[in-house]
Amino acid sequence: MSKSFRIITLCLLIVFFSACGGRLPSAKRSHALTAKHFGKYGKKYKDTDFGKAKVSKVEIGDIKEMQKNMASVEAYVYLDNGTVHWVRLTCLKKTFGWKVLNWENLGTR
Repeated sequence: MSKSFRIITLCLLIVFFSACGGRLPSAKRSHALTAKHFGKYGKKYKDTDFGKAKVSKVEIGDIKEMQKNMASVEAYVYLDNGTVHWVRLTCLKKTFGWKVLNWENLGTR
């Protein structure tokens, strides 16, 4: 095999494997996004449940792809006062990571 054939094959393999990269945020990344988003939300809106009590725990329920570079994350957000919010976040993949576009409250316990 010639040297140029090896180089071309190597380049094609690199492109192939990088194109197969994750199109969804991992559970760990989704957890960090959710906790950070509601921490900032609570600081900005003090009259909400998230402003009155801090986030103590986040459980990721489901991660679905809505379209390329956009995902829906369902999570349970536990607050220090015992309240649990079931939320759905819409996340967009940007150049340097995932960003929360919007969220909706699906229920409170």
